[in-house]
Amino acid sequence: MGFLAGCLILYVLGGPRVMGGNLPAWQAVLPVLVLCGATAFRSTVPLAAVAVGTLTVGVQMAAGGGLGPLLVYTDLLYAAALYGAPWLCQVLQFGTIAATLATTVVLVLIGDRSEGVTVGVLVALVLISPVWTAVLIRNHKERADAERQRAAQIDRLAELDRKTVLQTERTRMARELHDLVANHLSAIAIHSSAVLSLTEAQQEKDGAAADDPVREALSVIRENSVQGLAEMRRMVVLLRSDRGEADDWDRPQLNALAALVEQARPAADAAALTLHTAIPETFPEVSSVIEVTAYRIVQEALTNVLKHASAGEVRIHCEAGAQQLTISVDSPLARPDSRARQRPVAQLTTGAGAGLAGMSERAALVGGTFDAGPDHGAPGRWRVRAVLPLAQDP
Repeated sequence: MGFLAGCLILYVLGGPRVMGGNLPAWQAVLPVLVLCGATAFRSTVPLAAVAVGTLTVGVQMAAGGGLGPLLVYTDLLYAAALYGAPWLCQVLQFGTIAATLATTVVLVLIGDRSEGVTVGVLVALVLISPVWTAVLIRNHKERADAERQRAAQIDRLAELDRKTVLQTERTRMARELHDLVANHLSAIAIHSSAVLSLTEAQQEKDGAAADDPVREALSVIRENSVQGLAEMRRMVVLLRSDRGEADDWDRPQLNALAALVEQARPAADAAALTLHTAIPETFPEVSSVIEVTAYRIVQEALTNVLKHASAGEVRIHCEAGAQQLTISVDSPLARPDSRARQRPVAQLTTGAGAGLAGMSERAALVGGTFDAGPDHGAPGRWRVRAVLPLAQDP
């Protein structure tokens, strides 16, 4: 519409000579309409648009010429060189140069030299100028695209390097865990099993009672060492795999809390501890980070109870609300005359234990709160309480 309006203004201001020589008005305006229609398809089908434009301008020039159609034709040449195929761009470059030179030579040979050169310059402005302008812009866009692709390739290579370094470090950690910690756990499991076998054989020989405390302690040692070895091996497999940190395979789950408590009951019975649980059978769907954090806090709290608590009742309470998950483990405080396996209460309250610090760090990392210490509302009791947000981005 803009080209058509401009050509009509030229016709009004300059008369028929500007639009189409001595042609009638409708014959002067018709080529402009055809060329303006071709501009609507100059970016989608540039070859067809420039072909229609070339044919129309050729017919117009043979009939008498005019400035209006040439102005629209320059836009068709520009669009064809910019949006067309590479071969079309090259054809237009050499074709416009050849047409300009041929026109100039013919006019110089058959007419006045100065007039021929002047017309040649005008033809160059109409044909060569829009094509080479489009070529410059096209080359700039191609260089920009190439730089973007190069930048994207550099980003991919950097990401591959980062993953390689990360996997190398994970493999090193897995090797250290396997060679050091796992071997020690294996030795504990093997020796405890051997001593337990000797103890059972001696009991059968002497006819001793089957509920020997030494035998029960060895069974707990063997069971925990085998379980720790299995978890260590799963961790080694995870570190050596190429899975991401957000993968949820083989991870602790909230629905396994009840099984975790049941697994701790034999050791609790041996320590004269009675476990009372209030754990839902099912939990709402939460992120894997929250599930792992909650599971490990309960696991560490139970471990501390079995190590330090005096005989009595242990209450384990989990409550999942709409926005948060509350975990509470309430146990008897360790008395000064408690068994040798227990540490003094003062040592726990000063932060010497790494378990309390680990639970606090786990809760803080997911935006939750953690508190552990003597329960002022119930003297003689130790309470561990953690509040974790359920709306956690995995």
